[in-house]
Amino acid sequence: MASKRRLTATLGLVALATAGALPARGNDSAAALDAGGLVLVRDPEIALESEDLRIGLRRIDVDYVFRNTGPSARTVRVAFPLPPIDGEELSLSALSLPFPDRANFVGFTVSVDGRAIEPALEERAFLGTREVSDTLKRDGLPLNPLRRDDLEKGLKRLAPAELAALHGAGLLSEASADAAAQWRGEAKFHWEQTFPAGQAVRVSHGYAPVKGNHLVSAKEAGERGYRERYCLDDAGLAGIRRLGARKPDGYTRAVEVPYIVTTARNWAGRIGRFTLTVDKGRPDALVSFCRTGVRKTGPTTFVWEARDYLPDADLRVLVVSNDDEALDIR
Repeated sequence: MASKRRLTATLGLVALATAGALPARGNDSAAALDAGGLVLVRDPEIALESEDLRIGLRRIDVDYVFRNTGPSARTVRVAFPLPPIDGEELSLSALSLPFPDRANFVGFTVSVDGRAIEPALEERAFLGTREVSDTLKRDGLPLNPLRRDDLEKGLKRLAPAELAALHGAGLLSEASADAAAQWRGEAKFHWEQTFPAGQAVRVSHGYAPVKGNHLVSAKEAGERGYRERYCLDDAGLAGIRRLGARKPDGYTRAVEVPYIVTTARNWAGRIGRFTLTVDKGRPDALVSFCRTGVRKTGPTTFVWEARDYLPDADLRVLVVSNDDEALDIR
């Protein structure tokens, strides 16, 4: 195997590795919700000429250039799936949604050739493989189990017999108004898009990531699974050790920003040009993620570029700081 170049500054960065288990303290949030880019039914004639992806703590923005390589116009349905919300796994976590009062809980926006569009939103709920959307709507409960205020209000309106029925159906953890939701919410934005023959179509979208955060010590960060998950090198581990040494309990705070890159395989062929920009937010924060040949382009920004790129691994960007505000922890 070819040797891997690493970039180190006041961060710890960057090599290619497989994901491992993530250790975390039991009373802390360690959840993060994976979201990514646009998908469509595979079409052999619509090529993705370029993708510019910018990942920050508060915002993810993506600019695409598509081209229809066929002899005639193609109209296809394009979708942006929101990350699934599993109530059974997340109802007791400290994870919070960027916009908890909206079905569009990540604030998704999209434009085509500079013109903003309003895509349709499909929202559904499941218990395992069984759809339970109609049951929840009938009882006035939100399809997204992390819309906690709406869930609490809805459960308080229900009679004891109705709560018992929902519990018996496996939808609630107990037959009470304080129960935790057990269903999974799924949602996606979608619209029909026409790609004229031979023409470039520019699509841009953005959203707020649903990032997880956890406390981590140098000992935990040094474990194999943690280092492989974020490609944490020796310089990055030393940085976490320095930050932990400034805290009475030896723990510093880390945020994970996930992004699914492999959805781009739905488009024809490889991505002609792919550019990833990661912004860690503050110069004194540490950042680590799995890519080789990364360039530092500013006090907080790092760039990775590829040609004829076939996405081979999704991204998990780790940012570490002793300052919760710097990590945009609400």
